[in-house]
Amino acid sequence: MSFNPIGLNNKKFLITGAASGLGKSISILLSQLGAELILVDVNENGLDDTIKLCKTNSKKLVLDLTNTENIRPKIEEIILEFGKIDGLVHSAGISYLSPLKFVDKEITTNVFLLNTYAAIELSKIFTDRNMSTKEGSIVFISSIYGCVGSVANVGYAMSKSALHGITKSLAIELAPKKIRVNCVAPGFIETEMFKSMANNFGPDYYQNITNLHPLGLGKAEDVAGVIAFLLSNMSKWITGSIINVDGGYTAQ
Repeated sequence: MSFNPIGLNNKKFLITGAASGLGKSISILLSQLGAELILVDVNENGLDDTIKLCKTNSKKLVLDLTNTENIRPKIEEIILEFGKIDGLVHSAGISYLSPLKFVDKEITTNVFLLNTYAAIELSKIFTDRNMSTKEGSIVFISSIYGCVGSVANVGYAMSKSALHGITKSLAIELAPKKIRVNCVAPGFIETEMFKSMANNFGPDYYQNITNLHPLGLGKAEDVAGVIAFLLSNMSKWITGSIINVDGGYTAQ
């Protein structure tokens, strides 16, 4: 019999942002490792595509996480049907590039609601023992821009760096409940969103960004593997950590 230290058979997880990019890659990998999934996104067609690629039982939940009043009732409803979850990954997020003088309050609030505040609401649900198992793991997806500065990025950086503080505070608060809380800060990943952005800025932009990563740009699966590790029992003594998965970007 083969031994898989990160096997997730009989585990159930909730993944936000599962319709595309990193969330989609995470979902596919976790299903390959045996996990059953609740996939959350506002993009129903994208969720359908992800479900087709998953190897295990998966359910979709079309939900706008910026509408905070709907988060608890909608997620509680599907968990009660699906069964208690063992962990969650908050991968949903949007970027926001704007020089300081053009930063818009309404846009910034929307970015914060999705990237950051949704993480708090999801964590509240997960601490309800009617929703989760006795032990569990929460993983937030941040960004290297929560660790380093960047021009015209204050709104996005605010939303991601806040996740670092949330991670550390919740790790301490939830440790007595045997719930671990960690955060992954990826560098630039070659997703469709990144490729589209690079095309808007021209060919030099792509090369300049690549040069910032000693190991080159990452693939979504490079980050997904770390997420699977943090959800598994292999990481049972890790909590409150911000793990940079960035091809060496922040080592410079």
